[in-house]
Amino acid sequence: MRSSLLCATFATVASAAYSGDIVQYWVDQSAILVNGTVIGGLPSPPSGWFEAIVQGAVYLAATNSADKSLAFQQLAVSHAAHDSLLWTFHGTRLYATVNSKLKAVLGPIGLNASSPEATAATEIGRDAARTVLTARADDGINYFVDYEQRPAAPGVYQATPGGSPIPDTPQAQFLRLFGGLGDVTRFRAPPPPNATSPEYEPYLDYVKAQGARNSTVRTPYDTETAYFWRESSPIAWNRLAHAVIGSKYATDVVTSAKFYAQLNYALSNAAIASWDSKYFYNSWRPVTAIRYPDTYLASGRNVTDPNWTPLLTPTPNHQDYLSTHATFGGAAAAVLKIWNGDSDVVDVSLSSNVTLDNVGVITRRITNLTAAAYENGDSRIFGGIHFQFASDVGNEIGARVGRETVQIFDDKWQDF
Repeated sequence: MRSSLLCATFATVASAAYSGDIVQYWVDQSAILVNGTVIGGLPSPPSGWFEAIVQGAVYLAATNSADKSLAFQQLAVSHAAHDSLLWTFHGTRLYATVNSKLKAVLGPIGLNASSPEATAATEIGRDAARTVLTARADDGINYFVDYEQRPAAPGVYQATPGGSPIPDTPQAQFLRLFGGLGDVTRFRAPPPPNATSPEYEPYLDYVKAQGARNSTVRTPYDTETAYFWRESSPIAWNRLAHAVIGSKYATDVVTSAKFYAQLNYALSNAAIASWDSKYFYNSWRPVTAIRYPDTYLASGRNVTDPNWTPLLTPTPNHQDYLSTHATFGGAAAAVLKIWNGDSDVVDVSLSSNVTLDNVGVITRRITNLTAAAYENGDSRIFGGIHFQFASDVGNEIGARVGRETVQIFDDKWQDF
């Protein structure tokens, strides 16, 4: 009798579905392992682009298996995530890592690999990945776009210290937005202040004082802010999303997949919108403005400091306006707010492990989503790598992108 009971118990455990949120699991593997330790970092648009592809495939697999068991759904979305991850990073050392992450959840999901149920779930996942990957196979991410360097003049982007003479991924400005959001140019920002205009001068003075590595006016809290938000935005905002959403959708794969698809569509769309403005306005970074050797300010003041160095180094190798970091934050906060009952109010903790300057782990309590988005953008001013107007307008554009991504999602989400 006891032996029979043990066998029955074992059979129940062996077939039990994965106890966590399987969508969160794959968000973590793709965002942290791919964008962090395995690939070693990505330029801003690709860091959002690939995650939108993965989560689009996951949501398609979830909807196509919605009437099946929880374990079936978990296996389907796992194969969708696995296949789309490997496609987006073909030719890299990611294969063994992604394979190991799929293998790690096969046991907890519990379906017998040779069973008809497992075979069907696997095919649904693979088919979902094929559908999304086919849709994005010729979207322009691999195209060569020739960047024409313009002569050095006030306000004009120049290569940042230690950076490549060609700014990052000029082709990304032409990427198709996810979820049927339409022509990216409708999100183009208004012109930034002209470098020779009176309104520009206070912005320059502010970042020069606040963003200097040896600043005497930046507060310890603001210094910590620069380090805390330095992390890749798709990683940070997905982790913050985990904290806000928690495990409430662990047994509701479709809803979890929908949330993370909306979030990552919005993140990718925000980056593409930012890149459109960057390459349209081609604006210089603070380090270039402060080290510029000639007088150009409207007041006639000469603020040249050839030795000025920002707190965060190196300055990213692309234009100042818009701040993509800010557009990422604005978009993510907008999506989270909608899923939080149209409320900014949360109460979660988020830790960031900062390797720059051996700062280590910083933990912040997040109580307001919009405030977190603006702090995220402002961190780049305290770090000395963006002007305040690039952050402020970036947040506004990002929030608009995030709201509109959610608003049309149900009708347009399969416009991969």
